[in-house]
Amino acid sequence: MGFSSMDDLVNEITNNGKFIRNDWNKITTAGITYAAGRWYDFSLLAGTPIANAFAGTALAWRSCDETTGNGTQIFGLQHGGNVSPDTKHILNVSAVTAVATGVPAQLMLVDLQGYWPGISNNSAVAQTLTGTPSLRYTNGAGCRLFWVQTATSGATAQNLALSYSNTVPTSGRSLPVTVSMTASAVAGHISHSGTAANNYGPFLPLASGDTGVSTVASVTFSAANTGTGALCLARPLLTLPITTASVAAERDLLNQLPSLPQVKDGACLTWLYFAGAATAANTNFHGAVEFGWG
Repeated sequence: MGFSSMDDLVNEITNNGKFIRNDWNKITTAGITYAAGRWYDFSLLAGTPIANAFAGTALAWRSCDETTGNGTQIFGLQHGGNVSPDTKHILNVSAVTAVATGVPAQLMLVDLQGYWPGISNNSAVAQTLTGTPSLRYTNGAGCRLFWVQTATSGATAQNLALSYSNTVPTSGRSLPVTVSMTASAVAGHISHSGTAANNYGPFLPLASGDTGVSTVASVTFSAANTGTGALCLARPLLTLPITTASVAAERDLLNQLPSLPQVKDGACLTWLYFAGAATAANTNFHGAVEFGWG
């Protein structure tokens, strides 16, 4: 459905109560500095909502949603539950940090469909992924992949290759370029992102013409290393630049930028973070997201 007019939006919010605001906060890990030019997954950080531990059986698909999280941790930003046949939209979003090294930065809000956990960096043969994703977007339209390091990786050079299915769905699709992983001692580092040659972030590049991913069959590293990670499948919803410490970054998604991103029933909303500077340990971020439906 959605909103037919500004009057309809005001009526749905003020008379029908179809509105919710939720505040969030995250703080980077003690003793850990985020490197400039890299992307990180805020879902692993302490704060509100609680931290995601990427629970699940190694190599087996684990779905994520608003009410059950990953089945162990409910770590997504709450947005008011299912509203079908109405459609829910983001009206306003804000974020701020009081720490000078937390800026400049960019936050990206994504709907995390799920992930394959416990994938080993210590392998140079194909690791077969199991399970069939049940996605909130038909055949994974607009959904993208990113790798989160969940345990420290070593300094051995590694390239990452995938066999995935696109939205047709056509299986056996592969990354169109060489993708290099970056050694990382940071849980939550999206380790194919960075400033080195063949780094890409926050998402893994897709083959020419592909607009989304419906499933992944296997992951292969070019050399054995140390560490483990999770391969995540998410739909990006919006980005929010933060330019100045202690000054809120804000987006009015109705008047300032009339996009009103839709939030699907069951969406598991999490933040990805791009460090524009070396972000100090114990850097705090907080903000709010406002939702309306009709």
